[in-house]
Amino acid sequence: AASCSGCGPGYRSPLDAMKGPREEIVYLPCIYRSTGILKPDYLATVDVDPKSPTYCQVIHRLPMPNLRDELHHSGWNACSSCFGDATKARNRLILPSLISSRIYVIDVGTDPRAPKIHKMVEPVDVLWKCNLANPHTSHCLGSGQIMISCMGDPSGAGKGGFLLLDGETFEVIGNWEHPGEAAPFGYDFWYQPRHNVMISTEWGAPKALVDGFNPAHVKEGEQAFLRGRFTRDLKENMDPMIPLALKPYHSVRPVF
Repeated sequence: AASCSGCGPGYRSPLDAMKGPREEIVYLPCIYRSTGILKPDYLATVDVDPKSPTYCQVIHRLPMPNLRDELHHSGWNACSSCFGDATKARNRLILPSLISSRIYVIDVGTDPRAPKIHKMVEPVDVLWKCNLANPHTSHCLGSGQIMISCMGDPSGAGKGGFLLLDGETFEVIGNWEHPGEAAPFGYDFWYQPRHNVMISTEWGAPKALVDGFNPAHVKEGEQAFLRGRFTRDLKENMDPMIPLALKPYHSVRPVF
């Protein structure tokens, strides 16, 4: 929810967000892959309002129309990066599928307690337009576009590239990174909207991970990458061990 009338989605600052109303529902991607249950993944809506008679209960399930997607990280179509744009609304949830390379766009605005599928971006669009596969993390940008990190190429080899979706039509625009500047592997990413900074991490080649983590492949994912958020150039490689999830430091001035 916006913190003022006439503003875009989200909040002006982390402090404003802390003062905002607490959530009444949450959305959880639920995955069946590798469980032996041949059912599609689904998005669960859970009531987290302590005053509600259905508190801590699943109040809705939205099954995906395909099997073996493996829903993973989710993201919004618009967020605080668009706070200054009153034409934007946080009304779509982006669900990348790690294994199928399909991307679901979920309508959570019409009926937040009973979401429905708004659009599907099929794997062929990701593969042919971007030469990428295995989408992982989705973040909305201040431009109104949506950026998704990918872990591999269509053959299953490692490739840490980023694809862009149009924030209105949800069509694949193309690659975010400069030609030839994809990282060897991909995983998570986060950017600092107040600075020209974006950090991404790597895990390994999808074809080596699709059937489970193998410690022998640790050396395939040892780096984090520092990029210019606006210039998109690769500035620095860092060398931690198996860097995975990224979270920014929620303060106005510090970067990460």
